[in-house]
Amino acid sequence: MLDAKTEHTVAAVTTQLRAIGGERLVSVALYGSAAGADFVPGVSDINIVLVLDEIEHHHLESIRTHVRRWHKQGVATPLIVDRPFLRTAIDVFPMELYDIKDQHRLLYGEDIFAALQISERHLRYQCEHEARGKLLRLRELYVEVGSRPAQLQALILDSVKTFLIIMRAVNRLRGIHERVAYESVLETFSREFDCPLPVVSHLLRIKLAKDKWSGDGEAIFRDYAEELRSFVRVIDQLAPP
Repeated sequence: MLDAKTEHTVAAVTTQLRAIGGERLVSVALYGSAAGADFVPGVSDINIVLVLDEIEHHHLESIRTHVRRWHKQGVATPLIVDRPFLRTAIDVFPMELYDIKDQHRLLYGEDIFAALQISERHLRYQCEHEARGKLLRLRELYVEVGSRPAQLQALILDSVKTFLIIMRAVNRLRGIHERVAYESVLETFSREFDCPLPVVSHLLRIKLAKDKWSGDGEAIFRDYAEELRSFVRVIDQLAPP
């Protein structure tokens, strides 16, 4: 449930996007944490997707004039897609489109995401690709951060949500499609795949402002990275649907 200030912001941006889309407009939808249970006012981004029949350059020009102001209001740069993209990209971006399909709130127009048919085989391959790639990138950034505790803490906490999004997609491969909060995603994964992740759980609580950072960042990173290796192994052992 969004607070009153955020609802006002969402309504204003929706009105502006409707004017920009004009006759080409298909729908405007809220997605991500703002459409679920994990939204933290003043902290979480407000993610909005704009769907058009066809994207023309003037649409991008018009949106560009609003983006800086929207950012100040906590609104991320809108995701802009058209019908042909949604028809042809479901094999390339199944995880992202599944996330929007499972957790979105229609603000205007046709609920085009509800009708998407996404292959679980494609989803399985993308989960492994994303998990391995994100873990490689995390290690690379750790090396670049060096011995700077504040930057290491930020690196760790900023990465948690990325892996939980992948985890939610892995849960779908077990037939679990509920729109649930990140803590429930983690609990379900740990139970279904017999893979406890206590460090990830602690970091998530910090991310959700339910706990405070404590302990040695180097030790936390070491244990965190080891749990992520276990996460990747679970995906690797999943047979394609």
